Amino acid sequence: MKLVKVPGVNGLGKTKGTRDFGDLLVSKFDKVLELDNGNLEEQIIKIYDAADEFFYHDEMIVFIGGDHSISYPIARAFFDKFENGKMVVFDAHPDLMPPMKEPTHEEWLRALVEQGVNGEDILLIGARKIEKEEGKFLALSGIKTITVDEVRYDLARSLRKLREFISQGEVYVSFDVDVFDARIVKATGYPVKEGFDEEEIMNLLGVISEVKERLKGADLVEVNLDFPKKHVAETISVAKKVLDKFEGMRK
Repeated sequence: MKLVKVPGVNGLGKTKGTRDFGDLLVSKFDKVLELDNGNLEEQIIKIYDAADEFFYHDEMIVFIGGDHSISYPIARAFFDKFENGKMVVFDAHPDLMPPMKEPTHEEWLRALVEQGVNGEDILLIGARKIEKEEGKFLALSGIKTITVDEVRYDLARSLRKLREFISQGEVYVSFDVDVFDARIVKATGYPVKEGFDEEEIMNLLGVISEVKERLKGADLVEVNLDFPKKHVAETISVAKKVLDKFEGMRK
C-alpha cells in the first residue's frame, strides 16, 4: 500500500487549513504531490495524472488531502481505468451543487456524474445536510444512499446493502471526516450533528475490508488545521483510526 500526500485545495478560500493536515497524520509519505492551489486547472491535471499512474500499477493507494475537491480527479482516473468500478463516499454532505469549471469540494461528485460516471456506481453514506438543489439532483442521479438513520434503525440491513453494492467490480472509497458526528470531529470546515460514531464507521469499513483484494484506493480529506489545537488533535486522532483501518486492508 502506498500513502500519497495530495495538498489540493479548492474550497473558495474556506478550506486552506486542510492543505497539510497529512503531515500530522503520516510520518513518511511514499509520494508528495507538488501542487499550486492558485492554478486549479493544473492542480486537477497533476492529481489525475498521479492517480492514473498509481492505478495503472494496480496497488492500493491512500490519498491524504487536502479538501474534498481532490476526489474529483482521483475518481475520474479510477473510473477511466476500471469500467466496472464502484465508489463508496462517506460524507455529511452530498457535494452535488452545480459544478464550476474546476469543481470545488461542494460539487465534485455532481461533476463526475454530469461528465459521464454512472450514478448507480456510487454509494453515498452518511449525508444529512442536503441543500434543495442537491436533493433534486440526487433523486434523479441514480446515486445510491445509506443514511445514518438507516444504520441505526437496522445495522444488519445497512451492512448487507453496502456488501451487495461492492459485491462486484473494483472499489474506491472517498472519506470526508465530517461524516462523523460534530461532537467527535470538530476540526473540519462544516461539522454536522447527528452523524456517525466511531463504532458505526468501523462496522461499515469492516464490510469494505471483506473485498480488500478489489479495493484499489481511498482518500481521506477535510481535516482543517485552522481550528483550536485541542480540536485538531482530537480530529487527527479519529482520522488516524480510519487510516489504520485502511492500512489493515492491505492485500
